[in-house]
Amino acid sequence: FVVLKDGRIDQVAIDVSGAAPKVTTVRSMKLGTQSEGCVVDDRTGQLYVAEEDVGLWRFDADPSAPVTATPIAKVDGKTLVADAEGLALAPSGRNGGYLVVSSQGDNAYTLYRLPGVTYAGRFRIGGGAIDGTSDTDGIELMLGNFGPAYPQGLFVAQDGDNAPATQNFKYVSWASVKQALKLR
Repeated sequence: FVVLKDGRIDQVAIDVSGAAPKVTTVRSMKLGTQSEGCVVDDRTGQLYVAEEDVGLWRFDADPSAPVTATPIAKVDGKTLVADAEGLALAPSGRNGGYLVVSSQGDNAYTLYRLPGVTYAGRFRIGGGAIDGTSDTDGIELMLGNFGPAYPQGLFVAQDGDNAPATQNFKYVSWASVKQALKLR
């Protein structure tokens, strides 16, 4: 999936059988305003998209499915503050886990419990030995044991403001996030 600034979402197929990869758009979807982040839940076949000033939407990821957007969470200025940006998943079981969203307007990250997409909490990456995050666009989350510092998984957040140096990434233990928010 490719999310364009004008709200268009293209689902593409990539053919690597030839000498050069070939990309074909298999269908397009459209949201009303600027959208950026997306993530697919391979277990459930659901595509989640963040429309910056509006909220989160869900589409069926099957290329033959109808192009119908279902609203699942609104930018409300409290739990999710515009711009809604990057999305990541912490899958658990058949359809559970968490959907994580970059709440760029207040430099936080909002979690929704799956499958019902119910609010589960929020957190910030604060300063310590290095600065915290701000203006985060992209995030990623990978579950697993990545050593003693990341025993249950690794959350990665892009830090959009690191003046006078370049932007960078912050790594956070998923176990620490779960513990701070009292999640199972």
